[in-house]
Amino acid sequence: MFKRMIAVLAIVIAGTAPALAKRVALVIGNGAYENTIQLPNPANDAQQMATKLRGLGFDVVSGQDQTYGDMRRSVMEFARKAYGAEIAVLFYAGHGMQIAGQNLLIPVDARIEDETSLDFETISVDFIMRQMSKDVKVQMVFLDACRDNPLARTLARRMGPSRSGSVGAGLAEIKIEETGGEGSVIAFATSPGDVALDGEGSNSPFTSALIRHIDTPNASIQTVMTRVTGDVYEATEKRQRPWVNASLIGEVFLNKQAQSGKPTEVASLGNTATAAPQPTVTTPSTAPSASAATTQSTIAWEREKLVWETVKASNTVADYKSYLDSYPNGTFAGFARNSIKRLESSQQVASVNPASAANTTLPNPQLGASGTEETEAALGWNRTKRREVQTRLNLTGNKVGRPDGAFGPKTRAGVTAWQTANGFSGTGYFTAAQYALLSTQTETQYSAYIAEIRRKQRAATASRSATTTRRTNTATTTPQRVTPTTNNNTGGGGINPAGAAFIGGVVGGIIGGAIGR
Repeated sequence: MFKRMIAVLAIVIAGTAPALAKRVALVIGNGAYENTIQLPNPANDAQQMATKLRGLGFDVVSGQDQTYGDMRRSVMEFARKAYGAEIAVLFYAGHGMQIAGQNLLIPVDARIEDETSLDFETISVDFIMRQMSKDVKVQMVFLDACRDNPLARTLARRMGPSRSGSVGAGLAEIKIEETGGEGSVIAFATSPGDVALDGEGSNSPFTSALIRHIDTPNASIQTVMTRVTGDVYEATEKRQRPWVNASLIGEVFLNKQAQSGKPTEVASLGNTATAAPQPTVTTPSTAPSASAATTQSTIAWEREKLVWETVKASNTVADYKSYLDSYPNGTFAGFARNSIKRLESSQQVASVNPASAANTTLPNPQLGASGTEETEAALGWNRTKRREVQTRLNLTGNKVGRPDGAFGPKTRAGVTAWQTANGFSGTGYFTAAQYALLSTQTETQYSAYIAEIRRKQRAATASRSATTTRRTNTATTTPQRVTPTTNNNTGGGGINPAGAAFIGGVVGGIIGGAIGR
């Protein structure tokens, strides 16, 4: 790496314009699905992202509305080009699903009729990422594939209750593995397990923000994704928060520019030890100060990020204010101020109306949405969970009868009554947010109900145990009381009463049979 840096410096001093480092991207957008709900935006998302990446010097393999065969060929072409790249990027927009923690991308011709379909009709994200790990220094994955997917619900129903729980609503978290390069960045349009929005414009909220920020001059990819997260969170009215997992050993720039605004060679790897010097650098004496400044900037960013993660986890007004005291113009300052307003507003409402405190502190990404058969099916409830929901409805006073796990007309009427009482559209079907609210409202009563059930079960078990003990004791002591009588009868050549009854029955049967014949 040091030798390469010296060679690049020699080229710059000689006045020759150097070539950009090898960058390769795979960009796919699937929306024209043949066997499930079509999506209007992925094709636009992919087309604009491909254009943006080509402008940043990427060799792009792209495709829109690809079948299984098309996707396999695109991945193969990408794999061959990505070998030895400085940066390899995967961008996918469209339907996706997770099965037992494995993320799958869905071609437009997929049917997903059973578990066998998964191996022959979907493309695994892990499979694509393996193609990006072959002598690639930095891997970047952007997945805008967490949209609500009816194919996943169909598969869950056909897998049966015992296995349907392995079908997730969104995508699963991807664990970053060490590949020997400079690191990885993995970004989801929303948090693992959640469902993202497709958006009302020509692009999804996530892709819109990514396209807007990814080519920002002299902004590291870490900074880009922070800005993307903020834009999506605000654009969706806090219903969607992108999720990013990074393991970079330094800052990575996709559009590193000098003062003149022209891109610099190999400056994509922002770790100063591997970045090309600026064209204005002509003597080694200026390098140490630039290196020190970049190192200090990286340390400051990591420190601020650590502080923010701690503050966000505590989620208290005092800690958010402490963050603002230290970083009044920090990256997360806007989020901190919004969080303070939200928490203080919740506290004021709770003080005026304590009964509504539970409602004001709920994370309610979909409280305004109407429940449908699809939103309830996406929850993946088995029979046991449905009995719990029926019990909770009974506890709210909306009587649905004995909890049996079957949502018939009486249960639907109870759901409708509960929704109407809480200001929702009375559809008779739950959303995830509505179920969360029901759980919060009934937590105390439900806990008491479960405790009473368990107490009765323990009492019944103890009663059965006592009955069994009494019977055992009786069976043990009775022969001892009749033993003398039995011995006397036997000793006298007679038989005991039980034996006499048995023999009498047998003899009677034989005589009766003989007479009958």
